[in-house]
Amino acid sequence: MSYLTITLRSAPEIKRIVEAAFPSYRKHKATLSVFNGGVNINSYWDGGSRDEYAVVDLATCRRGALPTASHPYFDVARHGIANVETDVISVDHVGNVTLKVLPEGFALVAAGTFCGKPATAHIYLHSSSYARIAAAVSCTN
Repeated sequence: MSYLTITLRSAPEIKRIVEAAFPSYRKHKATLSVFNGGVNINSYWDGGSRDEYAVVDLATCRRGALPTASHPYFDVARHGIANVETDVISVDHVGNVTLKVLPEGFALVAAGTFCGKPATAHIYLHSSSYARIAAAVSCTN
């Protein structure tokens, strides 16, 4: 998987996406990559780390939060949501939630905590959105 590491000061469009997803984000960098499907979007504490996810509409910068308590066993499988499959998500037998599709015009932003410290944001984009935004960013970075 190829990705770009972006300095937010030199990429205001990327900074706007990250801040829409996580308004309290204070790191100076983020990574940008193409969404190729199959991203595990479970969010739970594990060894001092936790991934959190949000979906951002690129046109309006409106944030759509994803569940923040989705431990594979304790929150998903126990509530009977395991073994579910749609065109957009799949949930395996133990409750791992996988996002399969990201529509054009939306970004999936991952951030959270890594080993007790703020994690660097990772922005996943549809391939057409990525091509447009990466071209603009590479001109400024």
